[in-house]
Amino acid sequence: MPSAARVAVIDIGSNSIKLLVARAAPGDSAIEALFAETIETRISGGIGGELPRLAPEAMEAGIRALSELLRLALLHKPGAIRIVATSAVRDALNGRDFARQVQTATGHAIDILSGPEEARLIGRGLATDPQLTTLDRFLQIDLGGGSLELIHFSKHRIKQAISLQLGAVRLSERFLPDREAPLDPAIAQSIQAHVSHALQNSGMPLPPGQPVVATGGAVVVTRAVLAAEAGIDIETRSPCITLEEITRLRRRLARLNLHQRIAVPHLPAARADIFPTALLTIETVLQAARADRLTHSFHNLRYGIAAELLENR
Repeated sequence: MPSAARVAVIDIGSNSIKLLVARAAPGDSAIEALFAETIETRISGGIGGELPRLAPEAMEAGIRALSELLRLALLHKPGAIRIVATSAVRDALNGRDFARQVQTATGHAIDILSGPEEARLIGRGLATDPQLTTLDRFLQIDLGGGSLELIHFSKHRIKQAISLQLGAVRLSERFLPDREAPLDPAIAQSIQAHVSHALQNSGMPLPPGQPVVATGGAVVVTRAVLAAEAGIDIETRSPCITLEEITRLRRRLARLNLHQRIAVPHLPAARADIFPTALLTIETVLQAARADRLTHSFHNLRYGIAAELLENR
């Protein structure tokens, strides 16, 4: 029998589709994750073009992944399930068609989040992270395959938020002629210049000295790869990742071809082609914010949605 005390959230991202089953935990705004699963399904291939469209094979793979995650979610008998989609589906010309196909195939509707709504829910998720309770002001970055969200928090409230088309898939499709080759230094400079220009023209101030909190798959992978290098697991590894560590990792991986990158422990094969681009983007944001480190949080969009579902039970 479904339990009102637990909820399930499925997030259709540009690189992967993720499930979180959660319940409320003791303490203000606390969330306890009961089960999580990720299926790497890049539905965003093609969004870097002038007429962004989801490819038929990507939509089919997405529906298969959603069906499997719904099956896993139902094993936990959640009282509510919400499926959301972000940049890739939001920006695709056939994103609504994909949503209709999902509803026909699964019986579940998809909420295609706007940029501001996505930012608000990311902020709601961060509010459930106990490691952030002492931070009064910070800049939050969330890097996906299609977009980069930048959010200013003050006294646990969003003061300003913006979504930029700087996702790792989007930039890789635009700048990398051969994603199986090592990253050419000249192309790397072009990517950094493009990201820097977009930040400067975004209207989002980046005052120096603010702590930076980061969410998103690229940051999870960065922490996991660094943890593997140190011979520890990701939870044991400090959530603090320095700019120097990011730069060093990016330079090392940029010298490798795709086959060599896939062999790197905890670097998913499905992300190996775009991961150097993601690191370049994170590195450029930190440099623009004159920050020498970031703090990784697992409490992302899914946690925010789960918190709201639980509030309304």
